[in-house]
Amino acid sequence: MSDKTTTPRSGTLLPAARLWRRTSAKGADYLAGRLGGVKVLVMPRREGEAGDHTHVLFFADAPQREGGER
Repeated sequence: MSDKTTTPRSGTLLPAARLWRRTSAKGADYLAGRLGGVKVLVMPRREGEAGDHTHVLFFADAPQREGGER
């Protein structure tokens, strides 16, 4: 990952995880990646879900990678 980045309004930004765009079986785009041993998913808000947010962040147990790394 790249080094930290500084922005005028929010100060220093530290990259936490790389995310990749995926498409669900239903055709919805979402972002997925890993943060250590945790799988990270950023999903769009579901139709009819309460609130004015646009996305929801989920964490899931990540399957072990080849070589025993998590």
